Amino acid sequence: MILNWTADATPFSHGLDGVNQGANYTFSNVILISFFAILAVTIVYRCIQVVNAHFRRMFTMGRCEDQRYWMINHSHFWPRIKKQLIYAPLGRQRHNRELQLSRAVAIGTLPSRYHMIILVLYLASNVAYTLALSWGRGESFSVVAELRGRSGTLAALNMIPTFLFAMRNNPLSPLLGVSYDTFNLLHRWCARVVVLESLIHTLCWASNAIQSGGQAQVRLSLSTSTSYCWGMVGTCAFSAMFVLAVGPLRHAFYEVFLNVHRVLAMVALAGVWVHLEKANLPQLPFIKLCISFWVAELVWRFFRIAYHNFSRKHGVTKVTVEALPAEACRVTFDLSRPWVWKPGCHVHAYLPAIALWSSHPFSIAWAENRSREPALEIEMQEKAIYPPPPTKAMDAQSKSSGLSVNNRRPDPPNRTSTWASNLSRTNPGTTAERTHQPESKNIALPRDSAVTSVSLVMRARTGMTRKLYEKAAASPYRTFSTWGAIEGPYGGHESMSSYGTVILFAGGVGITHCVGYVHHLMLQYQAGITSAQKILLVWSVPNTEALEWVRIWMDKILKMEGRRDVLRIQLFVTKPRHRGEVISNTGSVQMFPGRCNPQTVIQKEMQERIGAMGVTVCGPGAFADAVRSAVRDVVEEGNVDFVEEAFTY
Repeated sequence: MILNWTADATPFSHGLDGVNQGANYTFSNVILISFFAILAVTIVYRCIQVVNAHFRRMFTMGRCEDQRYWMINHSHFWPRIKKQLIYAPLGRQRHNRELQLSRAVAIGTLPSRYHMIILVLYLASNVAYTLALSWGRGESFSVVAELRGRSGTLAALNMIPTFLFAMRNNPLSPLLGVSYDTFNLLHRWCARVVVLESLIHTLCWASNAIQSGGQAQVRLSLSTSTSYCWGMVGTCAFSAMFVLAVGPLRHAFYEVFLNVHRVLAMVALAGVWVHLEKANLPQLPFIKLCISFWVAELVWRFFRIAYHNFSRKHGVTKVTVEALPAEACRVTFDLSRPWVWKPGCHVHAYLPAIALWSSHPFSIAWAENRSREPALEIEMQEKAIYPPPPTKAMDAQSKSSGLSVNNRRPDPPNRTSTWASNLSRTNPGTTAERTHQPESKNIALPRDSAVTSVSLVMRARTGMTRKLYEKAAASPYRTFSTWGAIEGPYGGHESMSSYGTVILFAGGVGITHCVGYVHHLMLQYQAGITSAQKILLVWSVPNTEALEWVRIWMDKILKMEGRRDVLRIQLFVTKPRHRGEVISNTGSVQMFPGRCNPQTVIQKEMQERIGAMGVTVCGPGAFADAVRSAVRDVVEEGNVDFVEEAFTY
């Protein structure tokens, strides 16, 4: 309903009068072409990476003498690109170290230099396309109407990458080898553009409506037009999401934020859908595509979780939680169906008994096949493996053949590692016999990649992890069982198998990201199908109690054949209780008091490297930034690649 049909602004307060639809379509197509161009460049870069790594591995696996060609750079272009663009932080060093307003208030992290270039181009293009109007028109109401149409079209179009980048099961992630952390950064900035363009769209409509019939016209239009009413609902929902997503609020109440964010997103989608459908506007397919992405991802996620975590034979996934020193828990999921594992990947863990709606990302520390056979079958197998005690008839037969039971060759003693010995002395309640169980089946090689047991280490922070630790610590034997589910795997795009020298940096609980890599590479080294001839694990921990987090797995690794030839471990204890606490008894496992200096470690390894060198890091932001800086210092001296695992939100 219109109050004043004679006002000059009335024709431009509704409908498509003044809207330049041809230009709207043109700029929409330009944005799509730009998006696909960046996608194509990234795919080409990823293909070059994969092909180069494949040939490097094929020509060098199991050998040292053939790796000299790969240890040096054969051009100056790519090393400079990596140093100044791909691996470069925005400034000098800070990237994943959070910006703190105070100890309790964090506002997020800075993008890398490459990400910043993409974001600047994206923001600048949206500003340019929004302001590319017919400014020479005599009627200002017409220009405002054109701005309303342009901003509305761009807002609807930018909702597509906003929803696509927010999905965990984003098909672009495995295709491009890009982490969810990067897509989450792009999601936040695309969402901010959508909110700002939606506000401009709404304000332009309100401006012409006020010029037409005053504020009474605005109220009348909202009360009598379903399209305008639901459009306003969508704008308000977007604005609320924008306010609630600011860094301090998001970090302080993340679980609440996430659920509220999803509800508001559904309200915003519904509002925009009705707004476009009732007005018969051509941007409706954009919203249908967004909803299709979201629904398809939710359906895929539901069936994926249900398939791996529920079966008629084994029921629901069983979870065992064990409290560890230094306020952490070892959480083991015994899956209902086999599950494909990759080193360096992570999962989202669901524990409804602790946190009903929440799921949190955790790196997989260990994965293996565990027998699900009933106890009776296992007992029969043991009887077949271990012979019965000798009888008199057997003794007589043995003597007649010149052999006796007492003269048989004894079994070799069960060797324990230095890691296990040290921890057994510091933790008397834990014995080596519990740790040194027979090795599980090979789970890293392609012929046996399906696993049935996945173990995570969750350090107690706030929310779910704190409740989990407190319940485990208060339980008998500091262990309890529950049910749950895992979703994944995600990430793990780099296998590190094509590098002659592999350096893995871990800070605190980031060791879970590295242990799987070490085990995977050692298994491949034994089979002769990896290029890795030198593996260095560098772990920085606050105290020696944290070593218990991965002790049972490190003992298995330290017992592996050929381990001394290829694997070295350096432990940096930043807050030792006394100097004698960090004395190591072996040369391959070294302990140092104080902080780790990644630059010193990498500079030393560069002089002694074999073939190409791959460096990965998982840990606190400041530690990861120091490793990144150290890699950039040497990237032009030799063939060095850097992989960072981060969970920023």
